Amino acid sequence: MTIPDIEHVRVSAKAAARLRSGHPWVFSGEIRDAGGARDGDIVLVEYRERKRTKILGCAFYNSQSMIACRLIEKGEVPVDREFWIRRLERAFELRRGLGDGDEACRLVFAESDGIPGLVVDRFGDVAVVQTLCAGTEKLKALWVELLRELGGFSCIVERNDSAARKLEGLEQRTGILDGKLDGPLEVKISGVSRTIEPLGGQKTGAYLDQRYNHRLAARWARGRCLDAFSYQGGFGLPMAQAGAEQVVLLDQSERALEVARRDAERNGLSVECRQVNVFDELRKLHKRGERFDTIVLDPPAFAKNRQAVESAWRGYKEINLRAMRLLAQGGILVSCSCSYHVSEQMFEQVLQSAAGDAGRRVQVVVRAGAGPDHPERLGFPESRYLKCFVCRVL
Repeated sequence: MTIPDIEHVRVSAKAAARLRSGHPWVFSGEIRDAGGARDGDIVLVEYRERKRTKILGCAFYNSQSMIACRLIEKGEVPVDREFWIRRLERAFELRRGLGDGDEACRLVFAESDGIPGLVVDRFGDVAVVQTLCAGTEKLKALWVELLRELGGFSCIVERNDSAARKLEGLEQRTGILDGKLDGPLEVKISGVSRTIEPLGGQKTGAYLDQRYNHRLAARWARGRCLDAFSYQGGFGLPMAQAGAEQVVLLDQSERALEVARRDAERNGLSVECRQVNVFDELRKLHKRGERFDTIVLDPPAFAKNRQAVESAWRGYKEINLRAMRLLAQGGILVSCSCSYHVSEQMFEQVLQSAAGDAGRRVQVVVRAGAGPDHPERLGFPESRYLKCFVCRVL
């Protein structure tokens, strides 16, 4: 099939091999000829081999990004309205089948769902959209139309304040794209009624990639529990609901802790909130000889690029070492990292090094990642970024 009026972008042999292996990105230094392609265009990616030109697939193009092409589909296919409807329906089908009882989930996970750069999160009947590359930004009006048609949302919010937009040469902005939003939402997540602020919270309003790990931690939690880097109590509130004797939340944001307090009260739960520097507080708790039966560590990404990996290692080791020293015999440590550049193997080595320095023997009882609404795409390791280890510290 030949698609008229579409620009061709020729790429290097290295890029062609990567696309054939299943990875969907072509980097800027691998472009050999972009023809007349404009930023945000859907283009045909081609590779010249032995004087023959081979079409590799259709992609979004952006000359301003280090990721110059994001593959949409292999081969030469028309990428039109009906194509995107099929992609969205396939993504929605996966989430409908989860049956986890939550009123929130990730509906579209960008490249993993075959729609590069598009993130859609559902909070009740509100959809929160991120268009993180020039191609999905150019089609923003279409996403609003299709989400209204296929999802029946009462409101569609734009949360395009991510730093990733700057790397694409796109402006940061937030706002309501369709419908009306009357203040914060109350949404059931992991069995707890939570306050969600689509226009003001972190990310799209909540850390939905940890939903299943919140439940996992609640199943293992017992006794006195510490939720470090708690934000609004994503881990702590489900642990309190599961029957923990005491739950202490540590975070540097008073605003986030105030939301946690209100949510705890609305759910009939008791938590203690402390606005602190978590690194400093862990040291103080150890100095005072305090003990906990369960500790959750869910810090922000310490390594946002490869250059930060060494300092991230030190940061992860320090907090895990402190936590292991604070845990009672047989205590549970739930330790997380959302840094893609810190691999699962590297994170395990951090835990092993911390255990050695703490003089503790550690059993890993569960290894987890993001939930099934954040599916991993084979051949695309960037979709496998979240690590969650449940450990028994002896």
